[in-house]
Amino acid sequence: MLEFMQKTLLMATCWISFGQTNENDRGLILTSYSEHIHTLPTALDGTPILDYTQSYPLPIEARYLSIDGDYTLRHTYVYDYYSKAIYWNSNFSVGFSGNNEWMILHRGLSRDYIKLAIDWISHSIYWTDPLYKWIMVQTLLGNDTSLYRVLIHENLEGPHALALDPMEALLFWSDIGTFTKLEVSSLSGWNRKSLISSNLVHPYSLSADYVARRLYFIDAGRETVETINYEGRDRKILLRKEYSYFFDIAVYKEYLYVTEVYNNRIYFLNKTNGMELHESLFDDMETFCGVYVFHPDAQPISATAHCVNYGCEQICVTEKDGVACLCKDGYALNQDMKTCSLTTELFHRGLMFSNESSICILDIRVVTDIVFDPKCILKTNGTKYMILDTDQRQLIIAKDTSIYMAMVDYPYLQRLTETSGTISGLAWDGYDRNVYWTEEDTGTIWRLSGAFEIAKVILGGLDNPRDIIVLPHERLLYWISSRNGSAIESSKMDGSNHQIILNYEDVLEPKSLSYDPYNKRIYFLDYVQRDLRNVMSCKLDGSNLYPFIVENKSLEHLEIYRGHLLVTAKDVDGTLIMSYAIDHTTRTTSGVFNNTGNISSIKIFDETFRQNETGPCFNLNGECDQICISNGKSKLCECTFGFKLAADEKTCTSDHIKDNFMLVVDSTHNYIYQISLTDGSVQGINAKVANTLTGVAYSPIHEVVIWGTDDSELSIMYLNGTEKSLLPVSALNESYIFPNRFAVDYSTGNIFYTAGNHMQFSRRSHSYIRVISPNRKHRVLVTGLNYPNGLVVYPSKGLMFYADSGYNAHIGQANMDGSRPAVLLSIKDDWPTELTIDYKNDYLYWINLWDDSIKYCKLDGTNHNTLAMFPDTGMKGLALYQDYLFISTVRHLHITKLKISNPNETIEFAAHGPLGTIEVISMYSSTVQNKNTLCSVGNGGCSTFCFPIPGGKICGCEDGIELMDGSDTICANVLQCPRVLNQLIVSADCDRIKGSYCNFTCSQGFKARPGIDKVVCSGEVYIPADPCEEQPSVSSAHHSDVHPGIICAVVIGICVVIIILAVILRKKCRNSSFALKRMKEESISGPGMVVIMNCDQKADR
Repeated sequence: MLEFMQKTLLMATCWISFGQTNENDRGLILTSYSEHIHTLPTALDGTPILDYTQSYPLPIEARYLSIDGDYTLRHTYVYDYYSKAIYWNSNFSVGFSGNNEWMILHRGLSRDYIKLAIDWISHSIYWTDPLYKWIMVQTLLGNDTSLYRVLIHENLEGPHALALDPMEALLFWSDIGTFTKLEVSSLSGWNRKSLISSNLVHPYSLSADYVARRLYFIDAGRETVETINYEGRDRKILLRKEYSYFFDIAVYKEYLYVTEVYNNRIYFLNKTNGMELHESLFDDMETFCGVYVFHPDAQPISATAHCVNYGCEQICVTEKDGVACLCKDGYALNQDMKTCSLTTELFHRGLMFSNESSICILDIRVVTDIVFDPKCILKTNGTKYMILDTDQRQLIIAKDTSIYMAMVDYPYLQRLTETSGTISGLAWDGYDRNVYWTEEDTGTIWRLSGAFEIAKVILGGLDNPRDIIVLPHERLLYWISSRNGSAIESSKMDGSNHQIILNYEDVLEPKSLSYDPYNKRIYFLDYVQRDLRNVMSCKLDGSNLYPFIVENKSLEHLEIYRGHLLVTAKDVDGTLIMSYAIDHTTRTTSGVFNNTGNISSIKIFDETFRQNETGPCFNLNGECDQICISNGKSKLCECTFGFKLAADEKTCTSDHIKDNFMLVVDSTHNYIYQISLTDGSVQGINAKVANTLTGVAYSPIHEVVIWGTDDSELSIMYLNGTEKSLLPVSALNESYIFPNRFAVDYSTGNIFYTAGNHMQFSRRSHSYIRVISPNRKHRVLVTGLNYPNGLVVYPSKGLMFYADSGYNAHIGQANMDGSRPAVLLSIKDDWPTELTIDYKNDYLYWINLWDDSIKYCKLDGTNHNTLAMFPDTGMKGLALYQDYLFISTVRHLHITKLKISNPNETIEFAAHGPLGTIEVISMYSSTVQNKNTLCSVGNGGCSTFCFPIPGGKICGCEDGIELMDGSDTICANVLQCPRVLNQLIVSADCDRIKGSYCNFTCSQGFKARPGIDKVVCSGEVYIPADPCEEQPSVSSAHHSDVHPGIICAVVIGICVVIIILAVILRKKCRNSSFALKRMKEESISGPGMVVIMNCDQKADR
């Protein structure tokens, strides 16, 4: 869109119903990409509406992206992308009969989607700058173009759209970033608050309707024209156009004018319902960008021109009940609140550098516009390193073995400390106000704290440490070491957790470390060959190392500022300073300074970018789970659509649906949502996906969500949002291959998915179908595919079906183990995608992207036909539930529910405005779970994969592994528990693999412990570890098993019996001599019993 070479400022004379009376002083002004414009008359009911009869050619290499004006002053203002400047024209007229000279108002802006807005009451201009992350204001009264100031800079990521309502003194803007939002404040920047903080992508333009008190905005990412009221409520989508790129919007009375740059159109809409009041203007020779209504009714003047009479010395802005005076940068209001006094003789923002004799500063706008001469503030020789304390406006420098401090405004050097070794690096920690330095000859890192009074070694024994930096929010130190080969190392602030991040194999001779807090990356210079250095970049752990900028120049110094990377290099004419936009890796500007001397260090000085005043949302997103809204020094956590704020007021949760739901991928917002099949309600899945989602599915066996992204990652997480982890997909990292569509076998929990290189469309086959088991083992099943974008499995039949697009497009079939792949239905002229299956009637359904239709066939490929057509809708997702197909399209803001038996019967389902384009639909219901009984119990006895196949099942192993010799169920790499372990003997029918439940017996002399009848193999041992216990002997049982009370009772009982017997015997002794004689010959004794003598012996006693 931004690659055209020319621009034209266009005047469209307006004959529409808002009362065009004089074509010389009112109209619709447009900026365009071409040098010429054709007459393009359009009409409504035979009445001309727009007749482009005038054009104003601009210089080649001009690109006017934004336009606004002050009708009272007859001034028009434009932002030019190429020159990075704001231009203005005085005495503007429709016929260009006035002054046609365009003059520079302000230069040094960035190259981005900058928007202008005019306060026609105070005669001030406001603009956004996404690169500098600020909103500026400048007065239009008088000829002093230095009367500007940074109005808002805190807690901004990417300010873009801008609109004013001077009647109510309100300033509206969009901030595009981690969580894009629309905000509002007064025109002086106070009373800031958020209006919308969810379901926004790229709101590039705003327009305020001061009569209806509504905001109108375009969102290029959502492809929508939308509106809200001034309180941020009553959000409505007025227009959605698939495959469009809305660029600018203007409101006038009942009309909206919207430019769209992909299709070269201007839309004329009713602001209430979004209906097109007139056929959109189209010309394949023109690309319209900015739009501005040049009409007195669009800028009504209040009864009192407050700013003219109030007496502000520098800048006057409109307030609700009057005006407020502001001062330009570097000045502050006096007590009279009208006049301003100088606070410093220097810039508040600048690029500071040291050379062999001085310390100097350049205007910060050198980042985007090399036109400013340096101003030297301190004469000092031999400065090697320099750091800045912007809080106190202090400059700290290092020379050999001394560290000095000076005030920026009153440069007088004061020695802070002497060092024991040669200083080789200097860093500042703005949080704790400590100085850190490295000494290469002593191999130490030092910290100077306690108001610069206490010096302490925090780490020693290092290899020539140098170029130290502080990561203040992460509380980390990074430095370069270089004694035995170069390396980049890190530690915590106290020297603990010392690590080598990059070693000599990764870097050659790195220098000039710098850190980007927005992207969380380290940047440094390193050699590519002798005397030639490039800019390298890596993550904080050293991973993802790559050359960020390849200049092949003698690069010397590196510094990062607000998304820009500044690099210096030696040049034959002086010092070359180059600036690059980090997000685009493109050079924004470069220039040679011949009066800088030999630069030894560079640093950014910016009072608005203090480390300890970056706002409550800057570090760790303010501890908010999703959206952090900053209001000055306080913050408020919010949640996006589909979530609610938990009791801790930080965490975002959702009431996840357990059954009868669809999982959808919202490609507009890159979110996964659950949509209830019962009532269409929406719940968010808190997956926090950074890269573009490609597919999603749900496995009910483990209640997990699986999704893929375009960076070759495959992730899994419980439905409630816990325990997110990456699945091993190392084989996908080659040739941009990534997972795309998913199908789950409810018998086993195996996840089938397509994977391929969708960047290549040729006759070569780059894609395939893979499977991953619940224990995270991978196996390739089908290869030789081109663009598989649909997949279903049929476990009860042991089959899978897939849609392969591109060359030789077809519907394919294979057994679920990947065997016997075949073309089920050849459809070379179609582009089949999003396959779904009807298990009840054995039909396949899919989308044909070529004509936006739904096709179908039987499982044997017969009865191929078209079910329904959705022309020009951009069909996306397709899924089946009961007797309905659920369809998503780019055009529709809902899911269409189509009855299969009557395709003409359609119902709007889940029509939620915050939802974007539904890319993928994955259905789940416990009532529709096709299973294979041979695999569903105990994984079919298979150690890794149990694959249903027609008429049975078969076991399989991960890639590169075969089944164990002599086994048709166990893979060779699977650990088995021993059959005999100590006293445990496992039954022969147990496969003894991890997770197996086995019957067992115990060896002789042992028995199973009570309540244990099975053991579980954990891989090498069994659980429980001691299922057997020793059987006790009989004798020991008498001692151990008989209670002492029982023994005592037995003894007493025996004694009683003996006494009774004794009495009986005594009686018999008197009556029978034979008995007496016999008793004398016998005695009775035994264990635990007394000896009973005969009657005579007893009598003798």
